[in-house]
This record gives sequence, C-alpha cells and structure tokens, in this order.
Amino acid sequence: MRWMYFALFVGCTPPPEAPEGLDDSTNYLMEKFYSSDAEFEAGIQGFINWYDTEGAGMTNEDATLETVDAYTVGDLTEAAISHLPIDDEILIDAKDGTIEPRDLSKAKGVVSLAEMACAWSTAEALLVRPDQHEVFNKDFEDYERTYLSSRSVFEEATEALVFDQIEDALSPFDDAFSRDDFARSLLMTENNLDPSAVFGTNLEPYPMNLDLRHGLFTINEEEVGVMAIITYSISAAWGKHESNALLQSFSIEVIIERATEQSLRMLAVWSQPKGGGLEPDSPLALNVAVNKALASSQRISDICEGKIDIVSE
Repeated sequence: MRWMYFALFVGCTPPPEAPEGLDDSTNYLMEKFYSSDAEFEAGIQGFINWYDTEGAGMTNEDATLETVDAYTVGDLTEAAISHLPIDDEILIDAKDGTIEPRDLSKAKGVVSLAEMACAWSTAEALLVRPDQHEVFNKDFEDYERTYLSSRSVFEEATEALVFDQIEDALSPFDDAFSRDDFARSLLMTENNLDPSAVFGTNLEPYPMNLDLRHGLFTINEEEVGVMAIITYSISAAWGKHESNALLQSFSIEVIIERATEQSLRMLAVWSQPKGGGLEPDSPLALNVAVNKALASSQRISDICEGKIDIVSE
C-alpha cells in the first residue's frame, strides 16, 4: 500500500510484472523485443524465474523421444509477432501455387538450455559475425549478412558497457525510425541462409531477418550483461524441387551473464517444415530441433574454450 501511494505521489508507474512460465516468457520476449528496457528486463526475469524453479534440470541435456514433451513451448500468439514485417499469407504448395493465411498453431516450438563456458560478450562476438557458416559449420553451407545498422558501434558498446537507454517501445520498421539513434543497443541485419540438409531435405538459400539487442539488466537483483536475438522469416522458403519447405520460422535467444567466463543460453524456436516425411509436431521432428539447438550452444562453448578453431573473418 505504501508503494502505491508513493508511486502516485511522485507520478511514477510501477515496473512491469514478469511473465509467468516458459510459454508466457518466450511469447513476451518476442513481443517486447523492441520495447523499453524495463519491459524487456521483465521478460528476462520471467524466464529466469521459470528456469530457477522448473527448467534448470534440462540444462545441457539432450531430448529423447520419451522426454521431448518437456522441451516443447506453447504456440506463438498473434501479439508476439504482430509487430514484425512478415507476410500474412504463406505459399504452402509451390507446385500449384496454393496460398493460405498464416496459421501460427502449425509452427511448433521447442526450447534448449545450456550453460556455456563462454562470457556473454564473447558469445555475442561470435554471433555478430557475418560468416555464421564458419561459426556453425554443420548448420549452414553458406551464409551472407547485411548490417542495417552499425556493427562497430554495437560492439564498441559491449567493450565500454555503455548502451542506449530505451525508455519507450521502438518502431524499427517505420520509415521514420533512425537506427543510428539506438545503434549501441540494437543491431539490425538481413541474412541469406544456405542451410545444411536435415533428414535428406534441402532448401534453396532463403532470406532471414535477425536483430540483436544487448545491455545491462537487473536480474534477481544483480546487474548482468545480456545479449538477445530475434529471428523471423518473412515468407516461406522452398527447396529446388518444390517438395520441401520451411513455411514458418521464428526464434528468440537470450544469453545471460552467469559468472566469469560463464553464461546461460536459452534458445526457443518455432518452425513449420514441410517434407522429409515428418509432421512439425512429431516427436522425432521436435527431438531433432531441440538437440540441434543444443549442439549449437556446445559449439559456441567449445570455440570459447579453444577446443575448436574457426577461420578468422
């Protein structure tokens, strides 16, 4: 009661409430990725609350066909993706040209959790690079990245630990938005991916939008470094013979400073593949998605520990 009277007296609003549970936290982080620091921080705190009470036992653990249900994430909500510049309709059959409204319930989600032997800033340095096919050599045959805002300003902010204050929600897809005004906290990119085949299914290179956000946030009453990435495909990606596709793809990733040279990585991915003989919600498809994401965390960790050498930029 005292806090309410004090807030009214000084004209302040109480901080946003942290979402509850994994489903709400991941949806919230997708929705609030471009929002104020306070709202974004609340999303991270919500995830950590779930992790500390329920998720920690899944850390660095592969999923199996018997346990994969524990790694599944609820469907994305319309609010979670409504701000993204994506097509409302999707080409679901490239051979006959069938187009249907986007159905988020068909993009099934999984989460992977990893404690990495890697400082959050070192992991960021790897994920900022344009040659992600070198960083994740088993995931991509090739990878091209175009920076829409300044990479150097973004990386210098990490070195200095000086970031832009984001007090209100941003509108990064409006023509009037100035990316330079927030370049110390938000790095926007466009990418062209040539993914490696999965289950013998291969796709033609396709575009993917990927934006990075970082800063210092107070989590469990401690200021820590955080780097996050949102990815989304604007339209469906198809294979050469028009039989295989990735109809929808979204992800939210958060890397949180834990201790010296240690970080926690959460990666939630929602996808709707077509072809390969598997339905998106089949246990095998979900199992592969979890373990593929976990393997990428292990690779980051191994690079940081010097167990794997990668080509310099």
